[in-house]
Amino acid sequence: MTNSPSTLFNRFKNLTTSIKYRRSLPQNHMVEDIFLVSYPKSGNTWIRFLIANAIKVHYQIEREINFFSIDDIIPAVQGFTNLKPQGPFGLTELSRIIKSHAAYNPYYYRTILIVRDPRDVMVSYYYYLKSCCRITENYPLTDFIHHETYGVDAWVNHTTSWFYTVKPGQIVQLFLYEEFIQEPVKQLGQLMNLIGLKIEESNLVKAIELSSKENMRKSFKQHTSTYLTQIYKGNFVRRAEVTKGQELCDEDKKIIEEKTKDIAKIIGYNY
Repeated sequence: MTNSPSTLFNRFKNLTTSIKYRRSLPQNHMVEDIFLVSYPKSGNTWIRFLIANAIKVHYQIEREINFFSIDDIIPAVQGFTNLKPQGPFGLTELSRIIKSHAAYNPYYYRTILIVRDPRDVMVSYYYYLKSCCRITENYPLTDFIHHETYGVDAWVNHTTSWFYTVKPGQIVQLFLYEEFIQEPVKQLGQLMNLIGLKIEESNLVKAIELSSKENMRKSFKQHTSTYLTQIYKGNFVRRAEVTKGQELCDEDKKIIEEKTKDIAKIIGYNY
């Protein structure tokens, strides 16, 4: 029996949709996987260090958490490739925790979503892309905010996708970067509970100390590859502060606030 044009079209559409989402999935994806999701420069790497150090201290594991080891302990998502089947540090009792910057994905059944004030995100992302030469040194910040791929519209699309598209059965837990800065012990404790570990407060404090921006800056200098050192001008860990877009001019700040106001209000940001 010959398939109708509409049937063939739907099959093609379903195939392309599946490929789109599987680009941000490991090939050996498991329902139990926990995805640590954020828009770039929203604190994802810092949270990875916090989680890894909390697990390390809890289990008394003798392994340094640095910019080399973190990708083995809490790897970034690699589409169409396999990741180690065990959880962090090879622990089978823990689910894998996988870093991702992807927009909404229906195959992410357990997601920890990290959101940061878009005004600070734009500034941090701008300097990051300049440091790794993905935009020119003299590229204006104002133009960056309007950039189709990196700018504020991209932030809005990414963030709203996680608030408006979630299907039944998916678990998405929201954490704000600013609350991690203000109350790191409380926030890290809540996050670790979601992962399935109740960590003593003294161990949370130790994990936070190990993950300080000073220690992370030192680690970046010591453990990045020669290749990264050649292409990256500066330190991956910049100010790591809550400034509400302090470096922005009034006009740029107003543009960001206007474009993000609807989703920002839902999240809890009041401009």
